[in-house]
Amino acid sequence: MDKRFRAFDPHQVLLLPLSLDACLPQDHLARFVAGLVDKVLDLGQVRADYTDERGYPPYDPRLMLRLLIYGYTTRVRSSRAIEQRCADDIAFRFLAADQAPGFRSISRFRRRHLDAIAALFTQSLHLAQLGMVKMGRIVLDGTKLEVNASKHKAMSYGRLVDKEERIEADVAALEAKAAALLAAAEATDEAEDQEFGIDGKDTDLPAERDRREKRLARLQAARAQIEVEAADKARAHAEDKERRRQGRASADDDQAVTDAGEAAAAKTRPTPKSQANFTDPDPDSRIMKNSDGAYIQAYDAQAVVDAEHQVSTAADVTTNEQVPPAPGGRLPASATLKERMARKLLTKPGKAACSRRKAIVEPVFGQMTTCQNGDRLLPRGEDGARGEWRLPAACHNLRKIVRHAGFTALAG
Repeated sequence: MDKRFRAFDPHQVLLLPLSLDACLPQDHLARFVAGLVDKVLDLGQVRADYTDERGYPPYDPRLMLRLLIYGYTTRVRSSRAIEQRCADDIAFRFLAADQAPGFRSISRFRRRHLDAIAALFTQSLHLAQLGMVKMGRIVLDGTKLEVNASKHKAMSYGRLVDKEERIEADVAALEAKAAALLAAAEATDEAEDQEFGIDGKDTDLPAERDRREKRLARLQAARAQIEVEAADKARAHAEDKERRRQGRASADDDQAVTDAGEAAAAKTRPTPKSQANFTDPDPDSRIMKNSDGAYIQAYDAQAVVDAEHQVSTAADVTTNEQVPPAPGGRLPASATLKERMARKLLTKPGKAACSRRKAIVEPVFGQMTTCQNGDRLLPRGEDGARGEWRLPAACHNLRKIVRHAGFTALAG
């Protein structure tokens, strides 16, 4: 006798519409995200940007924020991947109320409202302070995040100068060669055939010259960028040194501070190893050495983390790598907070407290990398990178909140 199976008809027509709400478990993270966006977060900054009444109505900001927050919390950051999930993932379909925004709409919304979305980090911190963060011991650390730019398009100042000189010589040689060829072309086509080939054109060399001239302009811009950065750094250092000198002498001369800064900026020259990315549209990023010893085009993403619950209380990105050493000798009364903290960390209690830094911060970076795919920055430029870093930090906090007792009501 054949075994009986439960009735199964793939072509069965449903008598009632499918309820996405019924398909999603009651304790699902997507329900928390929906409740958070609809009932808790202040979306005024996002809504205020919609002032033009013309055109086709845009998607509701709540819908887009639901998708972005849930996507960033579950390792789905690509706009195309979010679009695909809205078609084949129940949680995304639930959050979008079965609407299907295209990846361009998602990408434009994120780019247009990146600052407002990054401000959700502050709101997530306020939520965490309701019962989690006590602001007792907090720890600062950084991690290298690769950017959407090629490290092979970065060049040191020394190489830039050398390359610029060689390209200038190439352009001059091409100009001379093109002039000679054009003059010869008036006399005989045979000379052109020998130079360009039977099917060649006399526009080949001008096109190559144009390409090299554009490349030369980019190299010159990168060289100027490095020189400006070096001058600014020297100016700031000299001004700070002069202020310290005046502090020790109980003097107050702003003009002397300015003069010292300008003199230092005028005579400084970049080191041969100073770098700039001369072709990618992300000149703010730098070549950095990551924890594996590999060199990547990156930002140093900083986070301040609460020791009690590992909630991120601050997040930012920087391209500075070197921390100034603590001043030696007796600490002057004019010492800054950073200098006082640096001196404190040199003491035995300070070293003991600092030794716990990795145990507090590194798990947060690991969780953001593993759970949120947060090891790479998609937008380019420092402002875009900062907003992109704060959004995963906010989502990390939300993950902590959703596990904390007292917030489950938001998922209803």
